[in-house]
Amino acid sequence: MKTIKLLFCLLIFTSFTIQRDKKNIDNKDITLEVKAEKTEYNSNNSINLYVVIKNNSDQDITILRPSSKYGYQMDFFKVTYECEVQYPFGSIEARVIKKNDTDIITIKSKSEIELILKGNLYDVKCNNPNITEVIVTYDTTEELSERIISRIGVEENKIKEKLTKIKIENTETTIE
Repeated sequence: MKTIKLLFCLLIFTSFTIQRDKKNIDNKDITLEVKAEKTEYNSNNSINLYVVIKNNSDQDITILRPSSKYGYQMDFFKVTYECEVQYPFGSIEARVIKKNDTDIITIKSKSEIELILKGNLYDVKCNNPNITEVIVTYDTTEELSERIISRIGVEENKIKEKLTKIKIENTETTIE
């Protein structure tokens, strides 16, 4: 019986240590880069951006996959940019798209992953494929607002707790 109690205590201590370490990853060890050469200009004037997230830390990190469907949803990617003529996106009432565990990506230590940010989902729309001052940010360090939680649901908010708290962005990029 003492052995079981000891093992149980050891298991609890180990889980706290792992959880604490997961939350304390240095943002300098995680980088985000926009792959300008892979940019796609679509017929509807939206611009798809390819980004690479590199995990140079000694720990695995977990992030939320970029949106792949149009709708109101929890998302931590944001794109800002400049171009000759930015087209406004319509503001229709979007359906709520729920995220689940399949939307979580683990990036192993000392590895990288390439992701696509579809221009029609991230409001990247321009009259030509040349855009400047492109900044892509991924940020899970801020708390979700009550307005967002009320739309996505409390259960989905628990997915955020599984993600590594990081804020990363690329250095300003020009796409020609």
